[in-house]
Amino acid sequence: MSIQIISVFLLSILGLLLGAYQFKNRERTEVREDDALDHIKGMYILKVPYEKLVIAYFGLMALASLVDWILGGNPEKLNLTFFLVSACAFLIFLYKLGMSFIKSVDFKWPTLVYIFLNVGIATIVYYFMANPVLKMEAALEYLLTFHLLGMILGLGGTLILDILIFHFLRNFRINSSEAVIMHLISQMIILGLVLLMVTGVAIYLTDISGYNSNPRFLMKMTAVLVLSINGIFLNFYMMPKIEKLSLIKENLEEDQNLKRVAFAVGGVSMVSWLAAFSFAMVKDLTQFSYISMLIPYLALVLGAIGGGQFIKKKMEKEVIEESKK
Repeated sequence: MSIQIISVFLLSILGLLLGAYQFKNRERTEVREDDALDHIKGMYILKVPYEKLVIAYFGLMALASLVDWILGGNPEKLNLTFFLVSACAFLIFLYKLGMSFIKSVDFKWPTLVYIFLNVGIATIVYYFMANPVLKMEAALEYLLTFHLLGMILGLGGTLILDILIFHFLRNFRINSSEAVIMHLISQMIILGLVLLMVTGVAIYLTDISGYNSNPRFLMKMTAVLVLSINGIFLNFYMMPKIEKLSLIKENLEEDQNLKRVAFAVGGVSMVSWLAAFSFAMVKDLTQFSYISMLIPYLALVLGAIGGGQFIKKKMEKEVIEESKK
């Protein structure tokens, strides 16, 4: 059995055992289905306990190592799958580690260990993988398929989230059940963004010089960067406080910063996901320079932020007028 397989297997077993230990000793307090903060505190991903996903990931990597050994070691597609899956897991671990620094959430130290174990696995696989770029070129069709899946999850989730937030605010506040729905959709968007970033980097490595000279690709990456920053505000600032998003008269002047962010991130997310989709799919945009595409995009982003604040002011005005009747 090669050093690579042994190393990946041992690191995976360590992660598996730590995940099992964390799951066994996790708080057994009942998580309220209608409380988004409970889902965040309980470290859930799409209502599945975080530790179960950790156990599944490291267990799968350990099993795949054994399959790798049985097949004779270093099968090309299996090694590439190892690396891409571990890259996705790294970003998800990083996301959960960030969520544990939220004021109302306890720090989960095992997540930091998972990150180190995962980085170890990814580094070992990449180091021992012969001609990784050639392997990515050979798997380009699959990479594009999962890249498109990430786009569908992100864009679809954003469209649904934007529609729901205005639907939920028809009575000028977000209740507990609605907050949970929004939290789950925001996690789906994060998963879409993770897929988009990992497969996007892999696709980029297959033709670095070609993509660097492609203004359409550079604009798409700019939109993804804005989406990443916007996602930080959405998940780390807005979602844990989403139930405070109230426009009823008694709460009109409270949590103004939260309300400004809430009405801004939706528009920015919508514009950026649509922009990323357009820059990826509309080949005719290649004839334009990066700057000539960047300026209207930034104008649309600023317009979305301004439009969100206008809608916020309009809804607050409606509340004031209703209270005078």
